[in-house]
Amino acid sequence: MSNEKQISNAPMILGIIGGILGLPAAICSGACAAGLSTLADGATKQSTDDAGSAFLWIGLIAALIGLVSAFLYKKNPKGWGAMMLLAGILSGVTLVTFNFLSFIVCILFLIGGVISLTQKKPAL
Repeated sequence: MSNEKQISNAPMILGIIGGILGLPAAICSGACAAGLSTLADGATKQSTDDAGSAFLWIGLIAALIGLVSAFLYKKNPKGWGAMMLLAGILSGVTLVTFNFLSFIVCILFLIGGVISLTQKKPAL
């Protein structure tokens, strides 16, 4: 066994958990956005469908970016950590729908991204 320091597994674990939770959060964000836009005065069926679709796709893209960055994290921690931060920002956009699950996903991605960007590179 070698004594060299390894990079942390925490961002990978946080990204996987965030990506898995991000899938139902995206569905909920889409449904919540459609429901909230229905409550607006003068909202048409087309506008509610567009709002629901937009937030659904933003959530799905964030979850997929988070999952991919978690699985490829060990190859390039800094690059994929930045992608995890991007996933956190995208899932943060869906917080407009007051979705608590999206809040958890956003926090997981942001913490994972910050950890991966701030950790020291292991000595070879």
